[in-house]
Parts: sequence; C-alpha cells; structure tokens
Amino acid sequence: MAILGGFFRKISLPPDELRALNLRHWVETLEGVTPIADLQARQRAKAAGVIQNVRIDPREGSGSIEATIIDGTGDMVVKWLGRSSMQGVQLGMGLIVEGVAGVGTDGHPQFLNPEYDLVPGPEHG
Repeated sequence: MAILGGFFRKISLPPDELRALNLRHWVETLEGVTPIADLQARQRAKAAGVIQNVRIDPREGSGSIEATIIDGTGDMVVKWLGRSSMQGVQLGMGLIVEGVAGVGTDGHPQFLNPEYDLVPGPEHG
C-alpha cells in the first residue's frame, strides 16, 4: 500500500515540482556529480543538468556560448569564451560539466570554459 501512496503523492505534485524531483533523481544516478545547490565557489567540481536556455554571442574572435542548466536543486550558467558555435548544445540536452565553480553576477554558480559531455537528459532517453 505504501507504493500506491507514494505513486499518488508523486502524480499529484505540480508539474514544476515533479520535473525538479525527476531531475534530482537523474543527477543522483551520475557518478561524481555535485548538485548545483551544493557547489562551492573556487572549488573544482562536476555538475550536471538539463539545458534550459542557450545564448550565443557570435562576435568575431571574442564570441561566447552561454547555457543555463537546471538539476532540480538550482540553476547555473556555463559559459565558453572565444566560441561562436558548439555542436549539440541545445535545449533539453543533458550536460555534464567539470571545472572550477565561480559565482555569476546574479549570485548563481557559474563555470567558465569547463570540460563537458553532452548526454541524453532524463526527459529524452
């Protein structure tokens, strides 16, 4: 009966809360990943999330790609400087990043020029 109670509790959650719960569960399955809410500034870390927003600044020689990712615990900006395009970086993709965490102007965690892997997010396989 506890299984049914958990099922009904889960399906009765508002869509945003259910999505956050699913994202947290997905991140927990990834080895060595720190939840965004637990990242510490100036510490090397590995984080993961689903790409929620992509911003491209295509200026010649000084362009950048900026992706906002969410993991159910928070959001962060990942930025690659000196690039005007990146294959596969698109909305809904899973993104695993590793580098030194910083703090953006909005107070949220930020990674600059991290190592990265694109993976299917929990909503896409």
